[in-house]
Amino acid sequence: MTNEELQNAARESKEKAQRIIFDEYFSYVYTIVFSRLRGCASREDIEECVGDVFSDIYIYYEENKAGSGDISGFVGTVARRKAISVFNRLTRHTVSTVSVDSDEAAAIEAPDNTVETVERKELRTTLLKCIERLGEPDSTIIMQKYFFMRSSKEIGELVSMTPENVRVRSGRALDKLRKQLETLGIKECNI
Repeated sequence: MTNEELQNAARESKEKAQRIIFDEYFSYVYTIVFSRLRGCASREDIEECVGDVFSDIYIYYEENKAGSGDISGFVGTVARRKAISVFNRLTRHTVSTVSVDSDEAAAIEAPDNTVETVERKELRTTLLKCIERLGEPDSTIIMQKYFFMRSSKEIGELVSMTPENVRVRSGRALDKLRKQLETLGIKECNI
């Protein structure tokens, strides 16, 4: 979307212009935010951050400074900065030190599920890499369907396909993904 198109829509209605921006850039913004926050934020935190990104876009976008070019750079910058801000807020914690010789140090133990947690994280990383190797639009379809729980109709609108084609591509992509995981020795994937 260009600045000129946005200005034309804004002349009709500011709400219409905001809706066009949201519809056009939702997937782009969600992908940026999700990729930055997936390891430290809940789904609600991610969705709140996406909402905050669009709020900032609506507040800080200045038509007179944008020229007539594409606004995706502005949208991407706002999304990255907001995601980094939320990441820093969520991962900020105080560091405390414990002397190795103290009684406190003896009481510190790793949780019972440390190995399981590490294995699950490695499995998620492997799974995401395999999904990326599927290429477009298959990787987008799988991510939207199984990670974001979107319907075939919603995904179809994102990737310019009919819902039926999305279901067919989804099935084929899942078969490819299973084969990739099997070659890596992964038979079940309960994440």
